[in-house]
Amino acid sequence: MNPLIRAATVSALLATVGAQAQGQAQIGVIAGATFSTLRGVDNLDTRTGLIGGLSLVLPGGGIFAWQPELLFTSKGAKGTNSGPSGLKLNYVEVPILLRLSPVSVSGVRPHVYAGPSFGLELSCTVQGTGGDCDDVPSITTKSVDIGGVAGGGVTFDVGGALLTGGARYTFGVSKVAEFDVSTAREAARNGAFALYAGIGFKLGK
Repeated sequence: MNPLIRAATVSALLATVGAQAQGQAQIGVIAGATFSTLRGVDNLDTRTGLIGGLSLVLPGGGIFAWQPELLFTSKGAKGTNSGPSGLKLNYVEVPILLRLSPVSVSGVRPHVYAGPSFGLELSCTVQGTGGDCDDVPSITTKSVDIGGVAGGGVTFDVGGALLTGGARYTFGVSKVAEFDVSTAREAARNGAFALYAGIGFKLGK
């Protein structure tokens, strides 16, 4: 193929992808389940919780967009007979994600995203007793959780409604809890895998 024709074809394809991917701003809700643990502490099991909240998609140019969210997320871990007490940690989280969405095919558009997440602890209870973590001398928790998010999913355009399904992993960077275990002090960071579904709508014309 002539180099000029090849270059023109590639340019046309890229322009088409960019035009279709830019789209409009979107707002939606998501809900799902989390499967979390406390990294850095031995002998803890995975805890199942909830995730849900609001999600925005703001076109950033071409195939890129910004995806800020406001979520309720339940994290923590289950204790075992040979380990420390399990914790139930609830947060309000604000992920700020950069989203990559390739061209849509027949109303179906895959996407991937990543970015930082900032969480504020709403509550912390000890497994089994239901008591507040602050009432247990051997446990210290932090009110702020800083971490990152990476994930992806697929969006279906169904009569103007945007149906979404996806998966993500949230990894804590900051310490959220410390345990006195035997003669040692162990620090924990959050780690949570989530599966979710949602519905959204385009904003404006």
